[in-house]
Amino acid sequence: MDNERQVIHRERTSQGAQWSTVHHGYFGSEEIARPLVDAVLQTVDQSPPAVLADLGGGTGFLLGQILQRRPELSARLVNVDLSADQLAACEEPRLERLQASASGIKREDLAVGDGRLMLMMRSVLHYFGCEGALRVLRHPRSQTLPGEVFVHQTACFWLGPYRRCINLLYQRMATGKWYPLVGELEFLLGKAGWEVVEVVPAPPLLLDSPSLAVRYDLGEEAVQAIREELLGDFGVLRRVFEPQEAGFAAWLHYHIFTCRAV
Repeated sequence: MDNERQVIHRERTSQGAQWSTVHHGYFGSEEIARPLVDAVLQTVDQSPPAVLADLGGGTGFLLGQILQRRPELSARLVNVDLSADQLAACEEPRLERLQASASGIKREDLAVGDGRLMLMMRSVLHYFGCEGALRVLRHPRSQTLPGEVFVHQTACFWLGPYRRCINLLYQRMATGKWYPLVGELEFLLGKAGWEVVEVVPAPPLLLDSPSLAVRYDLGEEAVQAIREELLGDFGVLRRVFEPQEAGFAAWLHYHIFTCRAV
């Protein structure tokens, strides 16, 4: 929890009302969010929940998209985030706001009662690092009943060199974030008590060095040092790490995992 608060403090300039513009508007784009919203609605339509909670839901954008697509939805929609700035920017009146961590939220906090709980999450797992990933996947499983569903979109890679390159990038930016291989994440999910029902790709996220420099307070020398080190270690990795005249461009490759509690 303390580490999470440190991350929130460091990235505070990207939070709140400006969150939808970060990284070229990735997290505020209806088109980019559509595959995740489709995956969530597929479960909602098949097995309607009493409560749908978005863990690390930020400004409530994703739940807002759910409402836009299903305005008749009777489920309570709960936007869970540890950042007060993110929650303050959540203006949709039908969304409940709950300041809590994805790794600490309790079923009773969501007031599910005897109803069915469904969880969703986007781009949160990496905040907990390599050592914390399994713990974070186990926690929502501990709060769900067999058969309840967890849909999350997480950055992960098919090839080891891609994963090592991006993890080194985030290590050099001193973020504490970590990204797995797709197969590694499937293994961790199984170990945490989740059955992976479906895995589908989601749009990649472009990370150019100017936007990373703003988000993580990187100076020009730090950007150039990262550029040269990663080029020296990995060369040019198409659509993963590419040099640019004044820095570099990198991409996070996302996948959507629909999981059922076993």
